[in-house]
Amino acid sequence: MLRPYAACLGLLSLTACASRGTVSVRVAQPDFLESRAPKAQLLMLGVFHFENPGLDTYKPKYTIDVMSPTRQKEIDDLVTRLVRFNPTKVAVEFRKDDQRRTDSLYDAYLAGTWQLGGNEVYQVGFRLAKRLGHKKVYNIDIASHPTLTEAEARSQAPALGMNIDSVIKRDPWLARYQKLNEFQDSLKTVMTLSDYLALINDTAEVRKSHGSYLVGSFKLARETNYVGVDDMTQWYNRNLRIFSNLQQLTDSPAERILVVIGAGHLPILRFLAGTSNEHMLVDVLPYLETRH
Repeated sequence: MLRPYAACLGLLSLTACASRGTVSVRVAQPDFLESRAPKAQLLMLGVFHFENPGLDTYKPKYTIDVMSPTRQKEIDDLVTRLVRFNPTKVAVEFRKDDQRRTDSLYDAYLAGTWQLGGNEVYQVGFRLAKRLGHKKVYNIDIASHPTLTEAEARSQAPALGMNIDSVIKRDPWLARYQKLNEFQDSLKTVMTLSDYLALINDTAEVRKSHGSYLVGSFKLARETNYVGVDDMTQWYNRNLRIFSNLQQLTDSPAERILVVIGAGHLPILRFLAGTSNEHMLVDVLPYLETRH
């Protein structure tokens, strides 16, 4: 029997944890994945929807006028900050199958025959690409391939002896997330745009937000029927597809891709980017935080 603190020869090095009486084993392995090789850089800017279509679970109660002189100045400041990343491509949350429309609008914007609307794709994505001299903005959003439709999920719930609406109402976590979302939503009315984006892009806030997907209807399960989980997989599927689109945009390790996307996508997309052997996830906060 190995003693907890015994030394080990060969490739293994053992580090003892005296408080738990356990041993962690580290194995020196050849660099099969070429971890030191150049990687394409991904900078993900999580945003709120400047012109919210009301499709998310949380329905914003507070709005700002991004077309006001003050907010336009803040957007210009934001774009100036992002230019420092020097992206080779700007990717936005428009559907990939609508790329021709995006191309047409962007071309018209460059030609001076179309004025930017309030959508964050236009105000941040288009402005940034133009400032960089890019000829194109890339759509990366895509519909999910759901395991269940919402109607199918609701039809299965009675078989569990449950009612979706009553399960949702009984879960105290939903009310807590509602309060958190409302509070953060209100902050955008009193903070500068860059400061507010720094808040919602902070690692702790991104991790906290992901928990909202694990409450409410997600808990609809009994024995081998995981209807709540199966219903939620469409959200993960959509983000996996979005990341696949980013892979398709990565033509070489020299790419520096800046992604403008709803902040709700960050928990999954950051995880995928952080584990991709072809990409390096760049922290967006240095480009957002106010320097003192």
